[in-house]
Parts: sequence; structure tokens; C-alpha cells
Amino acid sequence: MIRAPSSASTRALAHKSWQLTRASYTSLSTSTRRFPTQLSSSRSSTPLRTTSSSWAYQPLTIRRALATVTDTLYGVTASRLGKSSSSSHSDFFAQHAQHLASVDPEFASNPILHWSEFPDFAAVKPEHVVPAMTALVQYVETQFQQRSKQFTPTWAGTMGLTQDLEDDLERASGVITHLSMVKDSPELRSAVEAIQPMIVKISLQMGQSLEFYDALVKMRENAETWNGLDKEQQRIVDKTIQGMKLSGVGFGLPGEGNAEKRKRFNEIQERKAQLSLKFSNNVQDATKAFVKVVTDKKELEGCPESLVQAMAKNAQKRGHGDGDADKGPWAVTLDAPTLVPFIMNCKNRDLREQIYRANVKRASEGEQDNEPIINEILILRKEEASMLGFDSFGSLSLSKKMASNVDTATNVLDRLYKATLPAAQKELAELSEFASTRLHHPTPLRPWDTAFVGEEYRKDRFKYSADQISEYLVFPKVIDTLFAVAKDSFGIEVSEMAQEEQQKAGLTTWNKDVKVYKVQEEAPGKKLLAYFYGDFYSRSEEKKSGAWMDVCVTRMKDPVSGHVRVPIAYMICNQPAPASDSEPSRMKFQDVTTLFHEFGHCLQHMLTTVEYPQASGIKGVEWDFVEVASQFMENFAYEPQWLDQMAHHYKTGAPMPQEMKSSVMKSRECLAGLAMMRQLHFATLDLELHTQFDPSRADQESIFDVDRRMAKKTCLITPIPEDRFLCGFSHIFGGGYAAGYYSYKYSELYSADAYAALEESDSEEARREMGKKYRDTVLAYGGATDPKLVWKEFRGRDGVEVDALLRHSGLTSHA
Repeated sequence: MIRAPSSASTRALAHKSWQLTRASYTSLSTSTRRFPTQLSSSRSSTPLRTTSSSWAYQPLTIRRALATVTDTLYGVTASRLGKSSSSSHSDFFAQHAQHLASVDPEFASNPILHWSEFPDFAAVKPEHVVPAMTALVQYVETQFQQRSKQFTPTWAGTMGLTQDLEDDLERASGVITHLSMVKDSPELRSAVEAIQPMIVKISLQMGQSLEFYDALVKMRENAETWNGLDKEQQRIVDKTIQGMKLSGVGFGLPGEGNAEKRKRFNEIQERKAQLSLKFSNNVQDATKAFVKVVTDKKELEGCPESLVQAMAKNAQKRGHGDGDADKGPWAVTLDAPTLVPFIMNCKNRDLREQIYRANVKRASEGEQDNEPIINEILILRKEEASMLGFDSFGSLSLSKKMASNVDTATNVLDRLYKATLPAAQKELAELSEFASTRLHHPTPLRPWDTAFVGEEYRKDRFKYSADQISEYLVFPKVIDTLFAVAKDSFGIEVSEMAQEEQQKAGLTTWNKDVKVYKVQEEAPGKKLLAYFYGDFYSRSEEKKSGAWMDVCVTRMKDPVSGHVRVPIAYMICNQPAPASDSEPSRMKFQDVTTLFHEFGHCLQHMLTTVEYPQASGIKGVEWDFVEVASQFMENFAYEPQWLDQMAHHYKTGAPMPQEMKSSVMKSRECLAGLAMMRQLHFATLDLELHTQFDPSRADQESIFDVDRRMAKKTCLITPIPEDRFLCGFSHIFGGGYAAGYYSYKYSELYSADAYAALEESDSEEARREMGKKYRDTVLAYGGATDPKLVWKEFRGRDGVEVDALLRHSGLTSHA
């Protein structure tokens, strides 16, 4: 879910095991872009997105399923006061901190509020949450009311009067949101639920301010004032006006019934926020609750030893056995690091079916049943869209995206469908033939068979299993290679901060395995550009599944001194932790591509040159363009020179055999048609639910009926009648992808074409020049420039070439 939990969610895996059920997919997360198997469980939901007016135009968090307080408002990522690019903070930030401390003692003592460079994560406790947000919201509300009397139709008289309030809200709510994703607990959940109404209230109050809106409109109408703004400021104002309209500012105007409409509109926003949070919590709780204890090791035949060891530890954590991988018992769970390799490798068909059925019905029964929540969310979204003058929520959602309207998004999906269907049909026929003749496996294949048969097919075709390949992919070597790619392509140096340096900066983290990195220019002087936190290992007991990038601090220019604050990002993954203190973490290749993907998001945040926080980095980038930077980076993982550098055996240090490297490079094309069809199903189902489906008549056609109807076109293996995958589809019901899941494929068209620009370079020097051009446009311009203009400047043309995506996927274009 860019959650936004964003999430997200998956080229390498999908190309290997597209067959994982739709439900399993919705629990994996981040690279959903290409892998239908990445069980994307919401960059999970982000319940605390503040939505202040100047960011009114875009939900901004990038997590495989991002969530905003209200996804139709204009979410805000967690921007906060960050490390300055010099040894001390500017007077402006220091004076502002002193001012807050004088307003309320909470600002001087509460670690959620009292920090200037880096949050003190080690000091934050759940009991700090409610006092922090109570004090902050009261302060912001009072200040905003006072400043509303001073708004004038100028940049300084609008954005200049609200920027610090927005920053205060972002940095505090961002700390809480982040911890709710990586350090979940019953106490923290209760605190989040308690503050959610006040967050929604202040968001609506700022987003529906008539005084602020009137000043912005007058500024745009005054030619002299408007022409005095630079292009970035003009876009921010335009998008803020659009966002405020979509947040219901018009209901504050005089007119019959407007007061009632405003009251109802705000009720919808608060209720949607509650439902989104409940949906995500249900998914997480249902995932954690399921466990299948296996006592006979013969039932696990085919499972790699690393998985058997992990399942023994799973059992031990749940009070079964002592973690002995040889004696057992073993526990199969629904968290992605266990579920995905189990479904792909276990030869026991009956056991695979049991796990499949449990996963496909996740969060669809009892107290955790998400079906009524989905129906209510859809009803509220439809009502909201109607109040704002749209014929559907899909039309509302697309009005603020690059595609602009539902027809454009649908046409892209239809074109990809027509180009992909023949290849997918051929792949399924080959898979079925292989299952029957080589594996003596029953056919036709059922949903719990396809991941297993697909992995056997891949091993037969490419000679190596995913587990064998992982012996050559150890985390330290992989991440060093990733940083080498960044240096070679974009001229930056990334280095881990030593413990002594962190202590000197007063920097703490939320877990002992979290690392902190700094990003500098390669050029002489090594100018500091950014920082980021890396939280790479799975902790299913407290950390949401998936992978995502989020914002800690946004680049911003001090309005007084001109000093520029550097950005800070969070980079979150869920790969297996090291098996022991003497062994590094071994990565599946899909873990590698996910790491590259999330770092791409980080780069767009960290290498921005925009100095207005309203549109710096990932903020303000259209939802269907924001995945371009992440998907672009995945391509480097397949390049021979980088595979050579990263792939060495975890014990001997021997380089990966050439035949294995060739297999890895070709693996993205294996079953790519079926992988594409999976993603197209998610995208078309999402649009159908938000454009054509009538949730008020769910007794005549349920959400599951719609899923089955759409599956007749896009799912070549018929889902079982009990399929309830939608109850775990956090991207669209617990995150920010409602009527926007198509964005993964839409963005991928651009990322593939962008990477083709490197492929077209005829020398290393030309390639580096193209990398610099990409950094200076796509990565630099953030949300301050229309993506169509960004693309034209980078690629030298208006349109995007579909063939690049089809070629990279090994598909023949029929478009």
C-alpha cells in the first residue's frame, strides 16, 4: 500500500507464484504492483492522517496499503521537524519549539511532541498518545481560528499562516501512526481509537475553512498576484482549492440545506475513518489468530529446511514444543513469510487446501467479519460522491489522479487485458500439462494447487528453487549493492550511522534491529541530503505485514533564515530475520525486488529539490504516478552487473553460478501473463465496486457475487464459492487505494518506459547522464509539477509506450 498499510505488493513473487489465492495476496504487501501473490495486507491502515488544507489534494503515505483519515479529503504524510543540514537548527525551528513549550507543559515533556531533530522512539509509550494529541489539537484549533481572521489573498497570507500548524500535526500524528504499524499493542490501539475523532475533526475544520478557501480563490483570480507566484506555488494553490472542494468546503456557504449537508458529510468522514481502522484491525487479528499445528513432519514434505525451522519457532512462540525443527511440532500461520513459501512448496495437497481455505476466508467470520464493514464503507463512499456532485465514488477518486476519469483507467486496463489474455491462456495450458505429465498431479488445477505447481514448473524450467537461490542472497550484500546502484545511477552515497554517531545525535529507535542511514552527495564536500530508518525484518507479533515507505520529516525551507531542513524517511520490509547470530538474513529474490522497490519510494522523498513542504518529495504526487519511482528501481535487481555484486553464498562466499543468475534474470517472464491477469482482476474489481455496484442492494447482488462475476473474465482458474478475499483487501478498504488500485499498472507503464530510456543509452556515460536526468526530473520535482510535464521533460515526449512493459514481462503485444 506507497501504505500509505502502504502495504504494497510484487513482481518477482508474482512471476513465480501468481497462483497464490487472491486472499493470500491481500496479506502480503508491498510490491503489489506486479505480483498478485504479494499478500498485501495494508501498508495496512494508517488511521491518523491529518488532513490540513494546503495538502488537500492527495493522500500521501506510501505503504502497500496507505490510509488516510479520510481518503477523499487529502491525507497528509508524517512530516516533522527534522535534522538540519548544518550542525544546529535554524532560529525559526528552535523558537517555534520554545513557543510550544510555553503554551502547554505537554509540549515540553511528551516525547511525541517534544523533539526537534529525530523522534525519541525509545521514550514513546502508549500512554503518551492521548495527552499529546489532546494538547496539540487544542493548540492548532485555537491558532487556526485566530489566524483565520488574518488570511489575505497572498502566498504569505495563506500557506505562510498555516504551514507550521500543519507541520506540528504531521510530525506528532506521524510518530503515532508509524508506531501503530511497527509496534502494535492493545494499549496503542486503544489510544489510536481514542484520538481518531479529534484528528478527523481538526482535519475537517481546516479543510472546510471558508476564509482560507476564499483567500486562495481570490489569489488565483488576481492576475498580478497569481503571476507573481512561481509554477510550484501555483500548482499547490490549484490542488489545494480542488482538495478543499472535495472535502466539502462548499457546504459551508449560505444556502438551503447546506448546514445539514455539512453535518452529514462530516459524519460520513468520521464513520469512514472508524470503519477503515476496524477493517484493518480485523485483518491483522484474524491473521494472528489462525494457527495450524502439525505434529507429523511427513506432512511438510517439500517445504525447504529454512521454512521448517521457521514453523518450529512459530509453534514454540504459541506454546507448542521447544522450537526443534527435527522433532516439531510445527505451526503454519497466515503471515506472509510463512504462508507464501508453504503454499509454494508443500506437497501435501490436503494440507495446502486447509491453509488456502483459512486464508481465503480471513476476517470473514464472527467478531472479525469484515463483510458488513465493506458494505457500509461502499454505501458511505457512494453517498459522499453524490453529495459532491459525482455519479460514483470512482469518478470522485479519479478526478484527482493523473488518469482524470474512469474511462481512461478502464481503457488502459482493457488494453493490457487484450494483450495479456492469449499469453495467460497458453501459460495455464502449459502448467496443467506439466502438472499432469510430470508431477502426476490431479487436474484441472484448483486454487490451492497453482502456487505449488507453478513453483515446480519454475524449478523444472530454471533448475533452481527459490530457497536454493536465497543461499546466495544475504541481506548485507544485497543492501550494499542497492546503495552501489544509487551511487552509480544517481551520484549519491548511502552509509549506515554508527552507534556512536546515533548516540551523539540523541537518536533512538523502536527495535534493536532498526538501522539508520544518511544520504549524501557523491561529489566533493559530500553535502547531506537526507536520512532514513530501515526496519527490514518480520515481527508478526507486533508489526503489520507487507512493506512500505513512509515520511518522517519533509524537506522544507525556513521562511526566516532560508535554511533548508533535510528529509527523513521510513523504509519498512518484512523479510525473514537472521536464523541465528552467526548467520545473516537470507532473502528470497522477491524480498530483493521489494527492497529495491521501497528504496525507490525513499529516493523520491529524499532527493526532492522542492522546498515547499506541501509538495515536497512524494507529497502531492498523483496516486497513479507515485509508484513509478519504486517500480523503476526493481529493474536494477535483474541486471547482470548488480547480480554479480550482490549474489554470493552465505557460507562460502562463492559467487552465484552463471546458470543460476540466468535463471533469476529470466524468472520475471515466467508465468507473467497469469501474474498480469491477477493484477488486472484486482484493479477491475475495485473499479466495478466503486462505479457500477449498488451497495444498497447487496441483498440482491453481494460484494462476493460481484467478485465472482468479474472473475469469469479475469480469473482463468475459478475461485471457490467460499472465497471471501475481499474481506482482507486492505488496499481499498483499509488504505488509500479505493478506486485507485489500477494505479499499480498505470504507473508501471511509465516505470517500464522510463527504464527503457536507460536501455536505449549506447554507452556507460550516456546511461549515467540519463540516470542524472531521471534524478533531476522524476525524483526531484515531487508533487510540485504536473506529472505529465515531468514525463515530457524526462522522456522528451507526451505519451507512454505500452510495449516496454509487455517486453519486460516477456509478453507479446496484442494491443
